[in-house]
Amino acid sequence: MNLFRRLFGSSPGPRMKPEFDSSVAQRLATAGKDPNRVEAIPAALLEMPEKPAFPGFKGMVRLELTLDSGGKVVSVQMDGAPYDQVSTLESWAEKWTFTPAKMEGNAHPCRMVFEITWS
Repeated sequence: MNLFRRLFGSSPGPRMKPEFDSSVAQRLATAGKDPNRVEAIPAALLEMPEKPAFPGFKGMVRLELTLDSGGKVVSVQMDGAPYDQVSTLESWAEKWTFTPAKMEGNAHPCRMVFEITWS
C-alpha cells in the first residue's frame, strides 16, 4: 500500500501545480519571470516514521513544514496539536525525509502543509 493511501485512505488524484508563496512570486516578478511559466517541481515525501499514538486524542493536526534546499525539515509549525504533545510532533516531523523541491532545475527551499488525523 503506498504512503498516500496509508495516510489519507484514498488515491492521490491528479498532480497539482506547485503554488508559490508571495515572497517567491515577488522575487520571480522582480527577475522579470512569470510565476505561471516557471518550471517548478514540489518536494516529494520519501519517508515518514510511524505516526505517534496519542491515547484519548481525536482530531486533525495541521503541520506546516519548512524544508531547506536539500529537502530537510528545518522548521515545524502546527495547529490543532494537543498542547502536551507539541514537542513529540515536532521531533516526529523533523524525521520525515523529502526529495528537494526544484525551481528551474535548481534545488529550492519550500513549505509543505500536511493534515494528519487521529481517530
